[in-house]
Amino acid sequence: MPEQISIIEKVEHTIQKYNMLEHGLKVVLALSGGPDSVCLLHLLCELKNKLGLTLIIAHLDHGLRPEEDKIECRFVEKLALSYGLPMEIKKAGQELNRSQAGSLEEKARDFRYRFLEQVKNKYEADRIALGHNLNDQAETLLMRLLRGSGLTGLSSIPPVRNHLFIRPLIEVSRPEVMKYLEAHGYDFMTDSSNLETGYLRNRIRLELLPQLESYQPRIINILAQTASILRRDNDWLDSETKKWVKKNTEIKTRNEYAIPLTKFRQLPDALKTRAIRYVLKEIAGGNLRRINARHLEAINQIAFKERPQSRYSLPKGIVVQKVYDRLVIFKPNKDSVHNFCYTIKEPGHIYLNELGLIICLEEVDSHTIKDSDLCSDPWIAFFDLKKITYPLIIRNMQSGDKFIPFGMKGHKKIKDFFIDLKIPSEQRIRVPLLTLQNRPIWVCGYRIDDRYKIISDTSKALKIIFKQAPGTGANID
Repeated sequence: MPEQISIIEKVEHTIQKYNMLEHGLKVVLALSGGPDSVCLLHLLCELKNKLGLTLIIAHLDHGLRPEEDKIECRFVEKLALSYGLPMEIKKAGQELNRSQAGSLEEKARDFRYRFLEQVKNKYEADRIALGHNLNDQAETLLMRLLRGSGLTGLSSIPPVRNHLFIRPLIEVSRPEVMKYLEAHGYDFMTDSSNLETGYLRNRIRLELLPQLESYQPRIINILAQTASILRRDNDWLDSETKKWVKKNTEIKTRNEYAIPLTKFRQLPDALKTRAIRYVLKEIAGGNLRRINARHLEAINQIAFKERPQSRYSLPKGIVVQKVYDRLVIFKPNKDSVHNFCYTIKEPGHIYLNELGLIICLEEVDSHTIKDSDLCSDPWIAFFDLKKITYPLIIRNMQSGDKFIPFGMKGHKKIKDFFIDLKIPSEQRIRVPLLTLQNRPIWVCGYRIDDRYKIISDTSKALKIIFKQAPGTGANID
C-alpha cells in the first residue's frame, strides 16, 4: 500500500480486506471521546452514505474519574448531536465496583463489552466498531510477551472478532490518527490516566517503545506485522484443533465434554494444550480469563498420570475429571436437574430447559435410512414405528430402571450400564432417558433398547435427534 495513501482510503481498504462491513448495516460505535474513537467517528461518518451505514453512539462513563468523566460525557453528547446520531450513555459507578473479582482494568473492560452488546441488542445492530489502532496492536503484543503468553495471546488484537466486533483503524498508526484530527481541526479528549506509568500498557507505550524505536524506527509496523503472521498461523492451528475435537470428543451437553485419552495422548504436543483450551473455552462461553498456563499444565498431568481417577477444579466453576480412559471436562449445573420430565405426545420439537437441548422427532420411511445413518451420531436414533405408542417421556434415571442394550439379549440395569461405561455418578443424573410406558427405550447419547430397533421388515421409523439449543454453547451434532 503506497505511503501517501489517505487515512480514509486506508480504512476503506481495511474494511474490505477483513470483510468488516456490508452495505446497509447498522453499527454501534464505541465513543470514549479520545482521539482514536473520535477519528473513527469522523471517518465512518464520511463513509456513511457510501456504505449505507446506520450509526449509533455508545459511551460508557466508568465513574473512575468523576470530573473528567462529566466533561467527556458532555463532549461525546455534543459530538453525537452534531451528526444527528442516536446515543446511549451508561454510568457504571458502584455497579462496576461490585462486579466480579479481578483487576479494575479487567472488570472495566468486561463491563464495557457487556454494555456495548446491550446497545447492539437494543438497536438490533449488526456490528460494534472499536477504535484500536496499529500502535495498540504493537503494544498488546509486547504486553503479552512480557506476561508469558503463547501463540494465541501473541496474535494480539484481531481485526474482527466473532463476526461482531470490528476495528477499522487497526492498520492506521497513532501518528496518522493525530495528523488527521489536526488537519481537520477536530477536537478530542485526553485521558489523564493514559499518562500514569502504574499500568503496564502505559509503561510500554511511554518508556519501552521509544527505547525500541532507537534500535528500529519501524518497530510499530514490524510488531503489528509479526502479530498478523502469528494470527494467521494461530487461526490454522485453531481450525485443526476444532476439527479434532468435533471428530473425537464426546459432547454430552453444552457444559460437558469427554475426551478419549488414548486419542488425546497421540496428539502432537502443539495440539494437546489447544484441544484442552478449545473445550474450556466452549464451556466457559468464550472467555478464558483467569485460566492460565498453570491450569493447563495441571490438566495435562492428570491426563498422563497412571491413577485411573483424578479430579481438578478450575476457575469459573469448571471441573476436570479423569475417569479411567476419558478426560471429562464439565461445569456442574447450578440449577438442579433432578426429576426433569417431559411428555412427548406427537412428532415435533421439544426444548429441554435443564439440559439446553432440543429433541426433534420425525416419522420417516425406512427405505430412506442408510446403514451409515444408524451409527453416524450417538445423538441420533431410529426406532421401529409400529412398536412405538405415544406419549413418550423424556426424564432422567430412576432407581430400578433397566433395558436390553442394543446387540444384547438380557436386561441390564441402567445403573450397571453406566458403571460399565465408567460414567461418574454425578454425571449419570444428567443423561436423558427416552421412555415408553415408563420403560427406557433409549439411554440418549449411548444405546437404544434392542427390542425397538429397525429390522428388515420395518416400513416406517421414528427418527429422533438431539440438538443444542441456539445460543447455549457448542453444538452436540
